[in-house]
This record gives sequence, C-alpha cells and structure tokens, in this order.
Amino acid sequence: MNVNWEKRFSFRLQEEDKEIYNLLLQVPENKRSETIRQMLRFAYRTMLDGKKTQQDIQGIVAEIRSLKENQELKHQELLKKIGNGVAIRNEEIYKSNDDKMNEQAIDDSASAMLSSFGVNFD
Repeated sequence: MNVNWEKRFSFRLQEEDKEIYNLLLQVPENKRSETIRQMLRFAYRTMLDGKKTQQDIQGIVAEIRSLKENQELKHQELLKKIGNGVAIRNEEIYKSNDDKMNEQAIDDSASAMLSSFGVNFD
C-alpha cells in the first residue's frame, strides 16, 4: 500500500466544538498538530475497542440464549420423566393394592370355606 504521507488534512471547528477549541488554546501552537493526531489515534482505537467489546457482548448473549434454550429443553424433558415416573409409581401402588386385596379375598374365602366345615384357626 503506497501512502502519500505528504497528504494534509484540515478541518474547521464548529460552534458546538467549544470544548475542543478551549483545549487546543491551552496547547502550544507548535504542538497542536501532534495533539490532534494523538486525539484522533486515541478516538480510533477506542472505537475499535468498543466494536470488539460489542461483538464480545453479542457472542456472550448468544451463548447465554443457547444455554437458556438448552436448559429449558432439559427442564421439559425432566418434567416429562417425572410425570411418567409418578404415573408409573401410581400404577405400581394400585397394582400393589389390588394384589393385597386379592390376597385378602382369597384368605377370607378360604377361611369361610374351612369354617363351614368346622375348622377354625383362632
């Protein structure tokens, strides 16, 4: 890249640039150009850092969104598993109760039959 270092840039201060005007009045005349260059360099680097920071923040926000979506998905899966587990457990309890009632009915029937023949286990 061939740069023409002899190129000069100039600008005029406007009414709203009173702060810059007052600052430059405090700088010796032979140092103003260097001061302006340093200020522009600082402003440019600050803008680049701001853009990089903004990109980093956007990346972090995207990662947080992804983690949140993944967490919500896992949460829904867990709720389904818990729901299925409760349903299965309820079925097991009812089945267990049915088995106990069946055993009790068999015992009662056997006792009634034996007592009809005069056999008592009391």
